Amino acid sequence: MAYEVNAYGAQPKVRNPLGVIGLTLITLGIYQLVWYYKVNKELKDFGRVYKDQDLADSNPTNSVLAIVPGFLLIIPPIVSYYRFIGRVRKVQRIGQSELTSGWLVLVLYLVISIVVPAYVQSGLNDLWRRYPRIGEGEGPPAIEPTPTTPAPSEQDLAAAPAPSPGDAAPAPSPGEAAPPPTPGDAPE
Repeated sequence: MAYEVNAYGAQPKVRNPLGVIGLTLITLGIYQLVWYYKVNKELKDFGRVYKDQDLADSNPTNSVLAIVPGFLLIIPPIVSYYRFIGRVRKVQRIGQSELTSGWLVLVLYLVISIVVPAYVQSGLNDLWRRYPRIGEGEGPPAIEPTPTTPAPSEQDLAAAPAPSPGDAAPAPSPGEAAPPPTPGDAPE
């Protein structure tokens, strides 16, 4: 079952990878195009929230058009998938998640292309599951979390004592997943 998560305003969807393959087979490939558009849109929204201009400027419609009529020229779908995997890897890098293998995607694309969306979705699911689920009846989340206390002024920061090494948050243990990044953690 698919569900949406709140990635600080972006609303990506956790989908069952086998469901992506099944729906693609049932709809004779049409769902794969729908999936491709939706995931590209999720990546664009994620880039907007994390202030990554390359991701925010991507165009999901152009990505799909490069595949549908572009398959006649052979090159546009390959370029579209190449850029798509680059965007997926960039989002995974921002979220500090395991990266999708571009070489494996290429091999799968050439051998059995129907499993490429399942593989990519599986990698994205690992990242999306770090964010809280959007509950039933809940409205759309705010673009950025609102702070409950006012931000300290420059005078407050100057007067504050320097943090000691013991004040730092402990690093996660090897078996523990790191918490999801906040929008301020993304590289500018």
